[in-house]
Formats: sequence, C-alpha cells, structure tokens
Amino acid sequence: MSRSQVSTQPADGCTQCLLSAAVEEALPGCPCPPVLPLSPLHRVGPSLLGGQGMFAIQPIKQGDLILSERALLIAPAEMRYTTEGVEKLKGAKKMRGILRGAEKQLETLLRRMDREDQTKYLSLANVHKKDGSGPLLGILRTNGYCIDGLREPGVDGFAGAYSGVFNELSRVNHICCPNSTRRFHMPSFSMRLYAIRDIAEGEEITTNYTGTWESTVARQEKLSPYCFTCSCSCCSNCKASDRRRARLQAQFNPRRLSMRLNKWAHTDTSGITNEEMTTEVEEGLRLYAEEGLESHNLYPTFLLHVCSVLNAMGIDFSKYGLILLRLWIVRGMDLGKMFAIFQMLVVPLYRLRYLPDLD
Repeated sequence: MSRSQVSTQPADGCTQCLLSAAVEEALPGCPCPPVLPLSPLHRVGPSLLGGQGMFAIQPIKQGDLILSERALLIAPAEMRYTTEGVEKLKGAKKMRGILRGAEKQLETLLRRMDREDQTKYLSLANVHKKDGSGPLLGILRTNGYCIDGLREPGVDGFAGAYSGVFNELSRVNHICCPNSTRRFHMPSFSMRLYAIRDIAEGEEITTNYTGTWESTVARQEKLSPYCFTCSCSCCSNCKASDRRRARLQAQFNPRRLSMRLNKWAHTDTSGITNEEMTTEVEEGLRLYAEEGLESHNLYPTFLLHVCSVLNAMGIDFSKYGLILLRLWIVRGMDLGKMFAIFQMLVVPLYRLRYLPDLD
C-alpha cells in the first residue's frame, strides 16, 4: 500500500489516502474543486436517532445537491494490511497482527493531517472498541462509506473496495426509507449528497446503510454492530413492509416490466388490458411511496416504465418524466443518453395502441 494525498486548495478539503499503486495510478491528476450548493442547506447537531445527525436548515427540493465533501481519509474497506512477520502467524495471533498493522498505517495517515482534520476524525463515533480494532481503525469501520469507482484490480466484492471517512457526511444517520442518496464524483474526488425527495426545513437528512430488499430482521442484524435499532416507519410495521418489498422485487423488476410492456404495447393478442397496465403502474407507485424507496437504483427504471405506459395510452407523462430526469441527473447519467431515451418515448411506436383505425 502507498500513502498519498489528494488536494487542490485547502478550502476544498484534503484527503489522506492509503491506496495500492495500481489504484493510485488511476486517480485524476488534478481534481477539480467540489461543486457546492449556492447557499448552505444543512447543519449538524444532536439527533433523536442517536449521536449527531444532519438537518435541513431550509426546504430542499428533490434532486438538489445538499453537500459535496472530500473525505478526511480513504483506505481499504477490508483489512489488506501487511506487516513483517504477520503472514507466518495463524488464527487469533494473525488477526491481532493484522489489526496492529492497520492501526499503524492509519496512524501515519493521521499524522499527515493538519490539527483541525485530526480533531474532526477523532471526534467521530467508534463502535468497535471491544473487537481488537485500534481507535483509528474503529472509527474507519464505524463511519466509512464505500467509494464508488475505487476498486482493487482483480479483487471482487467487498474485499476489493475502498472506504472513505468524512467530517459531515459520516454523521448522516440511517433509516430504511431515506430521503437522500450519495454518489462519489471522481473528477472532484468528493462525495455528493442529493435529496431524493423533498425535505422540509428542520427535517433530519438520512441515508441507508443496508441492503434494500433484505427483510427487516436481516437489516436489523446488519445494523446491530452500530449499537442501533432502526425504528423507522418500515421497521415499525415490519410484516407489511416485508410484504411490500418482496412484491416490489418480484413483480416490478426491470426484466418483467420490459417483457410486459413490449407484449402489451405491440401485440393485439397479448391478453393484457389497458386497465391491468394502469392498475400495475398505480400499485408500483404506491408501493415505492409507502416504502420510501425513491433512493433505490431501480426506481428510475420503474419511472421509465410508468412514462412508457402512459405515453402509449396517450396520457401526459410529464409529471413522472420530470422526476425521472432529476433522478438521472442525481445519478450522473450521460446527457446524451437521457435525450435519446426521451426521444424514444415520444416516437409513434409507443403510441400504436391509440393510433386511429385507418380501415
């Protein structure tokens, strides 16, 4: 592992990195400055969910950028640290050696931070005080977000991922129906936090730490290391929530929706009525809203299905088209691709069901 520093101007934030040579070579040579909101939209303060949290200080619209922040520190998500002699050890001794090696390398990164960033890092929560992790590694494991786009070549899954710890973003709390989503922006080497639906002034800004389609029990098990029990509206009514999420996964997956749309829109003998399609669209919109899953990466795909169905029936789809456009922008979709998809939506092929009978 090599230690590097990514920075442009001090005001933009300085990230201390523990990266392999292969990953470091792929980094942007001179990152552009992070893009910030025109005016501050958030504050950090005590949260009813526990510890510190992030709150809106004015109304925030769906799709708005809430915060763009460089990490204090980026390091391997899984402990790929080596120190002399550790590989010869076995079992618990080897694990203790790996943990000590990790702590020493993180100590080096901490020493490279200025005093202010050191204070910020050390003030973050640590729920790994009793598992052998040192204090710096404990903070990393408690507060780290996966950094999209940074991966160890040839290493699959979590083992090849990198994790970033942030001064403010790492204080955003979890609920299973979050009102924000995050995306790492490689050109500026910063994490961007966006509102995924409208957020009221004073409302806590939340994110998701767990898998979306997992059952309530499975999500709670993943949250248990954080010494936190989620009591959001989904977890409070777990049986109904689990049924809704299972139905979304089974009935509203992209493959099934695409097959039904093509069969219905282009085949007179499909046996699928207009009423069935509109009922299905209404049910999907209701399930996503009840579960608060606008942050899920399949939600835009479902909205595209909604727009396609409405357009094929000659119904104005602009309401959902604008939401879809905002979500695509949040996710960094190429503008040319967005334009091409909307062009496809309005060609006559998608309105065959309502073309006049020429006979």
